[in-house]
Amino acid sequence: MILISYDNHSHMYICICNAVTERQVRECARRGCCSLDDLSVELGVGTACGRCRPVAKEILDEASPNPLALAA
Repeated sequence: MILISYDNHSHMYICICNAVTERQVRECARRGCCSLDDLSVELGVGTACGRCRPVAKEILDEASPNPLALAA
């Protein structure tokens, strides 16, 4: 992972091959992406070397709404 700062805002690139940031993964999760396959289609995550897949999955899981919490 690479951390780049622009104007005091941090953008962590989780997929260097396709220049995908953590922010983009979180936004996809908010829009309903719920799997690595969804992220691959939307952003190209994991379609080149694949090293980003574990981190992308972790961020996706963290950012996705918890269906159990919503049902309660």
